[in-house]
Amino acid sequence: MKLKLPYGFYLKPDDTVGIDEEKANTVRLIYRQYLSGMSLGGIADLLYLGHISSPRGKERWTQAIISGTLSNPKYIDAIIPFDEYVAVQFEKSKRSLNDEYTGKRKATRYNSKSVLSGLLVCEECGCNYRRITRPSGEVVWRCASRVEHGKQFCKSSPTITEQEVITAICRAMRMTEFDKNVVRNQIEKIVVGESGTLNIEMRSQIMTQSF
Repeated sequence: MKLKLPYGFYLKPDDTVGIDEEKANTVRLIYRQYLSGMSLGGIADLLYLGHISSPRGKERWTQAIISGTLSNPKYIDAIIPFDEYVAVQFEKSKRSLNDEYTGKRKATRYNSKSVLSGLLVCEECGCNYRRITRPSGEVVWRCASRVEHGKQFCKSSPTITEQEVITAICRAMRMTEFDKNVVRNQIEKIVVGESGTLNIEMRSQIMTQSF
């Protein structure tokens, strides 16, 4: 069976993997333009105008292929520096929460009904936390970067149960009952520390509550 290699690599006669520098430069261009703020569609247009064929030999690159190129860990160090690859993953996570055309924040793709969605932020990597329901029915929050990319990109972010978050907010804000309207109107963000500390940032002050 013929080995299928990512765009930018080729199989040498001795069956070792080599780098096609022309295609590797296209990969580097894609990463560089994405980090500069260009959209996937904009990159596709740029490649088309530059007469650079897609990995399948088509005139135009699809946004899906460009997105896959930006997420392929096989490029790390071989073609793309580790730090640049990580920066792209963080940028993709950030853009996933915002509409590419209007610049406005999307409803969270994880759980749009939760008042906590979009508030919890990982101190280590800066990504938002994702609401996850375990098979047992328990609801927890986990760093989206760690969920999607593993410990390689976010090593120490803790998993937090939703009840722990609610209890900590009530204690810090001196609420006898959890009030969604208060949370929605007064809390700017909640930074989750490596030790499980919650730094609750409000418009007027910053409260810290550990659990």
